[in-house]
Amino acid sequence: MHLPLPARLLLALLLSACLFTPNLSRAQGYAEGIGLSYEVLPLKLKGGSKATFRGDIFRANIIVPLAVAADTSHAVLAGLNLETVRFSGSRPGFEVNNVYGITPVLGYRQRVSPRTELTAIALPSLNSDLREVRGADVTWGGVLRAAYRSSARRAYRLTVGYRQQFYGPQYVLLLGLDWRLGERWRLFGDLPTTFTASYAATPRVNVGFNLNGINTAYRLLNNDQYFQYQQGHYGLFAETYLSTHWALRATAAYAVTRRLEVYAKDDQWPATIDYIGLGKVPTPLSSPIEKGLAFRLALSYRVPAP
Repeated sequence: MHLPLPARLLLALLLSACLFTPNLSRAQGYAEGIGLSYEVLPLKLKGGSKATFRGDIFRANIIVPLAVAADTSHAVLAGLNLETVRFSGSRPGFEVNNVYGITPVLGYRQRVSPRTELTAIALPSLNSDLREVRGADVTWGGVLRAAYRSSARRAYRLTVGYRQQFYGPQYVLLLGLDWRLGERWRLFGDLPTTFTASYAATPRVNVGFNLNGINTAYRLLNNDQYFQYQQGHYGLFAETYLSTHWALRATAAYAVTRRLEVYAKDDQWPATIDYIGLGKVPTPLSSPIEKGLAFRLALSYRVPAP
């Protein structure tokens, strides 16, 4: 498979990042410090043409602790999230080709008691087709997360935040859970954006169900239009640990929400909460796309949560 230049750069970044051994605050059933994923979306236009095409999505992320206290009570967090979305095939009325996302991550984690931890993260982003880069392409945002471990088997989180988006203001409100029900079952995630029910079929193999929601946007060179990528996937996954820390996961999902659409610059949502739009829906300039399947393959470096 031929990878575009941005995807090759992401791969090189992650290979160099393997020299680190991250130990992050626990945001799920494990702490993920390095991730690399490839997702394919079989797509079909609505309407008379019924044209079929596809989207290919490459993502990479790394986050590592810096200036960690001797007792690990606090640390500075630094990282980078990279993304490239590419569309190919016949798609009349849908003129998007490639868009890219670059998000540096800078945060601070503080343990305020044996059970409670606070994390603040700044999330500036550059999202565009990169045909013309300018200051207006950079959007700003951040989140604050409070985590509380009620027992050895259960922890809760509350995440609040705000992000500028080309489609309007995006408010972040996530309710998190990490619950070990027994030796084999574990529930974790940050609703309504992510949720996983995982079953340990063997010591190295897990299977289960997951929800993954996304709502982001990219500026396009054409008349300052923007492309919105909003999806909610419900899927089944199987994963295997290749080593103590490296895991490979395959997911087959169905998009119950799917908006891959182009809008005029000033035609925006009144507000969104996570990936759920509120108020009057803006009118897309591009042809609408039907709901459908999504397939994802992900490799990640994990540190088990306590």
